[in-house]
Amino acid sequence: MGGQVAFVAGCGNAHNVLCRDSHSVRISGVCRRYDNANSAAAHRCSQSRSRVTALVDANSNADHEEREKNSRRGVLKSSSELHAVSQPAENGNGKTTLSFVEKLKEQMPTSVERKKLLPLGLMFFMILFNYTILRDTKDVLVVTAAGAEIIPFLKTYCNLPGAIGFTLLYSSLANRLTREQLFYACLLPFVAFFLLFGFLMYPNASALHPIAFVTHLSTLLPPSFTAPLAILRNWTYALFYTAAELWGSVVVSVLFWGFANEV
Repeated sequence: MGGQVAFVAGCGNAHNVLCRDSHSVRISGVCRRYDNANSAAAHRCSQSRSRVTALVDANSNADHEEREKNSRRGVLKSSSELHAVSQPAENGNGKTTLSFVEKLKEQMPTSVERKKLLPLGLMFFMILFNYTILRDTKDVLVVTAAGAEIIPFLKTYCNLPGAIGFTLLYSSLANRLTREQLFYACLLPFVAFFLLFGFLMYPNASALHPIAFVTHLSTLLPPSFTAPLAILRNWTYALFYTAAELWGSVVVSVLFWGFANEV
């Protein structure tokens, strides 16, 4: 009986020891997990502190650079106030703003363009000079020979068909020739006609004008044909009038500016 009691007491003690040991193991496992969690949290905190430190350093550098830029802008502003014509400044966005002289220099043609500017300007001057002479001469010739009442009929019966014909011819030549060839192909006929008129047609106008024939037709036709008969009687002047009108609209507006754009 006493041995059984001792055996039971020994089992109880062993059970208590085992319970304490298992409880200690569980506590140590929980502590280790807690320590691991604290280590991970501490590592994350150190990384966060590193990132925050890097951001603070970057902001500090940006602030320092911004202060340097502001100081430079202040120096440039003072310099621009002293040399506003020759020195560029910076605006609020940090972009350089040029002065009036610098902008004017940028708009000036380059050295390559300046080599073409003088010949084109001389060509344009000669074209306008010829147009001014032709414009005044055509009116003098027509009004002196047939009167001012013939001018509306010239614009209707001569200028309009001439403009339509030239447009068709120009469209046909534009599909076959280059821009330079087209310019000379349209310009040379005008020059040849004006030379022919000045040296051949005008000095022999009395022989070329069918005055007797038109006088005979005027006796057969009603008075409403007076203007067309006057055009026929002075056909060389009417042809000169049409060519002079086409010179202003074709050579000045179409040929020259097309050639200048190509160059």
